[in-house]
Amino acid sequence: MSGMNYTTDLTSQSDADPNAVSIEQANERIHERLPMVSGTEYLPLHQCRGRYLNSALLSPMSSPPFRASAMDGFAFRAADGGDTRSVVGESFAGHPCSDILLPGECVRVTTGARVPNDADMVVQQENTSLSKTTLSIEKLPEALGHHIRGVGSDCQQGQCIAQAGTRINAGLIGLCSALGIDALEVKRKVRITLISTGDELKSPGDVLSSGQIYDSNTALLTALLDNPNFDVSVGARMQDNPASVNHALDQAISVSDVVITTGGVSVGEKDYLREVVDARGGVALWKVAMKPGRPLSFGVIDDKTPWFGLPGNPVSAALTTLLFVLPAIKHSLGLKQSPMRTLQARCSDNLKKLPGRVEFQRGYLSSLDNGEIVVSTTGLQDSHVLSSLANANCFIRLAMESSGANPGDLVTVIPYEFAQHTLA
Repeated sequence: MSGMNYTTDLTSQSDADPNAVSIEQANERIHERLPMVSGTEYLPLHQCRGRYLNSALLSPMSSPPFRASAMDGFAFRAADGGDTRSVVGESFAGHPCSDILLPGECVRVTTGARVPNDADMVVQQENTSLSKTTLSIEKLPEALGHHIRGVGSDCQQGQCIAQAGTRINAGLIGLCSALGIDALEVKRKVRITLISTGDELKSPGDVLSSGQIYDSNTALLTALLDNPNFDVSVGARMQDNPASVNHALDQAISVSDVVITTGGVSVGEKDYLREVVDARGGVALWKVAMKPGRPLSFGVIDDKTPWFGLPGNPVSAALTTLLFVLPAIKHSLGLKQSPMRTLQARCSDNLKKLPGRVEFQRGYLSSLDNGEIVVSTTGLQDSHVLSSLANANCFIRLAMESSGANPGDLVTVIPYEFAQHTLA
């Protein structure tokens, strides 16, 4: 796609809106008004991947619980001296031998087997020769304790192995299993209801009438919110009248921790949603100095349920979900916020924008044969163009006062897969 020149409508010299707040101010305003989500559940260990620990996890035992051999070889006492030993026994994994060794004695050990308490060194099998029960040591280990795994060398009894809020990964599941832990207390799932708005919307599979379109936002946001910590349901579609809006909100807040709607938050004659929410507790945020996604709204309905009013255009809805909704849910769970992962890439195309808003353009990130990271545009950047989102693996972040970028410029890139890591 190198050399392409995709522009947006540049009919004025500025895209600034004096009523729009910055991205940072918007997140701060959202987070300070968010109710916290409480509650836990106990889950079998095998169901915990991707969930969040509710409290710090302490090791119930030392691991390994005994001195274990790291090699197949022979365990002996270094102080006995000499390079020959009498083999008097065998210690296999799960089948230990006696802890007592007399001077000049040794025992065969296998990897993971218990090392006798009297032994302080293991010589690996390759460095020995055996004639009946007489062992000749051809190369001594380098130091005392060599090839012996100490008690608790992985973790000690009572040691904190994971802090509260830790996202449980496969490694932690393996560690828990090694410590005999078979269930964990995790934060409960956040209940989210998605509601689309608009008389023009039909569900995929239905027949379209004149002036109607298929609802893409529900499927798009459901995919973005596919997370083991979320319980996502789809509410009844809102029609373009206040009664339908209130009814749909009543149903949603009765079963949800968070309500997300798409559309109906701009300044159109049929955009009632923001007006209804404002009457039920107040809209705390409307309009962010960004593109796409300026009409983002946020409020708390009936003083209890946070509401995100996302723009109706699908790319705007996706971007505001990634930049605001997911970080807010993480905050409401009491989890530590991580900075968004960004990197610098060499731009391949002409990127145009007006000063006045931070702009996020869809791009494709790749690397050249020499290892240099480059990014190219995926096409038209209008907020309804889903094809350029489907073909993207990143967003190119253009600063508020920027007028775009030229081929060869370094630009800030947000890998698109960061959606999967926002709650990591």
